[in-house]
Amino acid sequence: MMGKMRDMTKWILYILIFAFIGLMVVEWGADYSGISRRTEFLVGEIDGQEITLEQFNQAFRYARFNEEQRTGGRNMTDEQVNQLRNQVWEDIVQRILLQKEIEKLNIQVTNEDVTSYVQAVLYQQYRDDPNFQTDGQFDQAKFNQVLADESNKIQLLNMEAQARENLPYSKLLNIINASVIIPEEEIRAEYKQQNVKAKIDFLAVPIASFSNEEIEISDEEGLKYYQKNKDEFKTQETRQLNYVYFSTEATADDTAKIYQRAEEIKKEALDGKDFNDLADAESADPSAATNRGDLGYFERKDMVKEFSDAAFAAKPGEIVGPVKTQFGLHIINVIDKKTENGVEKVHAAHILLKFEPSYNTTDEAQRKSELFSETAKEEGFTIAADKLGVDIKQTTEFSNNKIGQIPGLGKMESALMWAFNSEKDAISDVYYMPQGYYTFQLTDIKPAGYRPFEEVKEICKNRIKLEKLKDIAKAYAEKIKPQVEQNSNFQQIVDMDTENIISTDTTSYFPMNVFVPKIGRAPSVAAAAFNLPLNQTSGMLESERGYYFIRVTDRTEFNEEDYARQRDTVFNRILQQKARTIYTQWFEKLKEQANIKDYRYRFFRS
Repeated sequence: MMGKMRDMTKWILYILIFAFIGLMVVEWGADYSGISRRTEFLVGEIDGQEITLEQFNQAFRYARFNEEQRTGGRNMTDEQVNQLRNQVWEDIVQRILLQKEIEKLNIQVTNEDVTSYVQAVLYQQYRDDPNFQTDGQFDQAKFNQVLADESNKIQLLNMEAQARENLPYSKLLNIINASVIIPEEEIRAEYKQQNVKAKIDFLAVPIASFSNEEIEISDEEGLKYYQKNKDEFKTQETRQLNYVYFSTEATADDTAKIYQRAEEIKKEALDGKDFNDLADAESADPSAATNRGDLGYFERKDMVKEFSDAAFAAKPGEIVGPVKTQFGLHIINVIDKKTENGVEKVHAAHILLKFEPSYNTTDEAQRKSELFSETAKEEGFTIAADKLGVDIKQTTEFSNNKIGQIPGLGKMESALMWAFNSEKDAISDVYYMPQGYYTFQLTDIKPAGYRPFEEVKEICKNRIKLEKLKDIAKAYAEKIKPQVEQNSNFQQIVDMDTENIISTDTTSYFPMNVFVPKIGRAPSVAAAAFNLPLNQTSGMLESERGYYFIRVTDRTEFNEEDYARQRDTVFNRILQQKARTIYTQWFEKLKEQANIKDYRYRFFRS
């Protein structure tokens, strides 16, 4: 029980919508040297508060350390580094602006606030722990004994310090969200939206039934449509790149060495070395840091087929492998087997070796990529490719998209930004991605404008044709409308349709939504399904796919008992959504009013 207290420093106080990075300076903007900062060493200013390059890099290093710890020490790509750098900047801006609001509102944290919060967090964490219970009930006296234990003092002081640091932001957030009002009618409406369902029969006059109609659209009609709807054919500025790529994927030699190492580890285990110690030292499975390779009991379906086949075929005490799966090579120590409720289970531990490139492979790829980049800048892209014997590849044209995507290569935000901030024929530095190193040449720039009519002529004609087909479908629906009004049997109407245009079907139960099963996006159909009296035929309803007549065959009632059970959950969902929206709007306005100067471009490529 005392030992568990030492894990309390791992708790994280989530009080804001965005997590803050713990900044590695005592006070942002303080000048401890007594010497005025030179502006060339500033990465930014927020309402006059200066952020130096040193401070920013300290915060970034701290954030990067945490991220690499979280991912098991995995190297970050250029794109991931850039994203993290942007997040650190946003967190710094947020922290400073919110701190100013806390000071403006004179928000204070009392000792009682801290004590209450720490106790509440601990109670939430340990209320169901048998060590803190008597006769199955939480025992406050036992809990108080642990709080008073001198050996837990440091952990509690750390928690108090964290609470004192973060509670002002929690109080600020409470003030911002105090304006959130959720009427009972809104909670009921949200519940109804998800839980009241309808089932309908429908008679369809689909546009697709007229697709064989011969409709000629002239170029002149197409041009008129193009001119009337020209904004739909706007194009953004685009760029196109040549690139060379040096792979960092594991070579055949790397793979052979991984197999060799797996055999060596297996031999060590067979010779009597403790399997858990080996897993602790050798396994690439992140969970090995806590379970030392022990997977506990598992069913056959719990693991990938190759792993399960090997584990379930072995006898207790056997060490088998290496077994290749999508994750890498496994050495498996089968500890025990049992049958539980008719299901066979195996208790096993494993050591995972991943097929990763060796240091020599990645080092050689980096060396060649840097050599290529230098040669290309001095002698030309094509000459450098010929000298090093590498193929030049080309991207398709692409725009400056928000997700940082380069066609065929994936997310490369910094390379995308380079492409849209460089002149034609410029050659980039080296960019690292998990699969290798890239160097780019900007080969083409097309300015923003409109796609020419000749390029989109067929699109325009097809849209005109679709509108005309829809008019034909509407006319047909109007023609059968009197039959529908007189005959409630949709199938009989379909059987009388000698042109085989219309069809009928029944949906499954569906909630209030603009999407209707078997029909698709159809707001008018959905609205009728929840407002039309049962077994009454609707009028003609329009959708993207044609025209419909419907009849509601069943609709579930609003269940008051179920609503009472779910009300708090629904309320909290709405509250979180509204609170998130209000906070975001409030903070964006705060940023707009602030004087934020971002000088990061002086120091970083993107």
